[in-house]
Amino acid sequence: MLIAFMPLRVQAQIIRVAHDVRFPPFAEVKDGKSEGLAVDILDAAAQRAGLTVVYVPVPFAEIQKTLEDGRADAVFPLAINPERLKSFDFTAPLVITGGALFVRAPQPTPDGLKALAGKVVVTPKTGPLAGFIAKTAPDVKLVVNADYDQSFAQLLSGEADAAALNFQVGRKLAATLHAGKVTLPDKLFLELPLAVAVRKGQSADLIAKLDSGLAAIRADGTLQRIDRRWASQ
Repeated sequence: MLIAFMPLRVQAQIIRVAHDVRFPPFAEVKDGKSEGLAVDILDAAAQRAGLTVVYVPVPFAEIQKTLEDGRADAVFPLAINPERLKSFDFTAPLVITGGALFVRAPQPTPDGLKALAGKVVVTPKTGPLAGFIAKTAPDVKLVVNADYDQSFAQLLSGEADAAALNFQVGRKLAATLHAGKVTLPDKLFLELPLAVAVRKGQSADLIAKLDSGLAAIRADGTLQRIDRRWASQ
């Protein structure tokens, strides 16, 4: 008698990934669910790598703590820079972003930080922009504040001449919350790759799997389709 055996299903490895609870259009929480450009890219890459992602949304200040206290195996989307490379290992970039300058409409976008010498520029304390501006543009009157909301408030009240913000995040928030009041920039003063980060020296296998998934979705056009879909929103 022949006995039919059902093929075994290999359960996907589950990884917990923390992200900023409010970082549109890359990652944010809506109706209790994580969504965004980086979320879609990571989901697609993880599926190709045989991984299932469980998202852990937290305030930005808690992101690194999630790796320390075991709430998450990885964090994203985090900008790759020399300082962070001392503490984290990164995947290949999910998306390229960077710093941009936002001014009150109808003023034109400044032609770089040098054009703002002697002017007040505000930027949130989270992220790499404050350090970059302090180091490379000492003639700018830099004011570091709490977050994007305070940056826009100081800009629109006239307390600041410009706000240095993440290009995509700043454009999304300006268009949504301050439509017509802020000039949306079309250029970067600093280019930064965003990637998935893990504690240094502890998750080489996970990085390798995610990199293979990212390579697969780049090769077959999935990544480009995700980019185009979000660019049209």
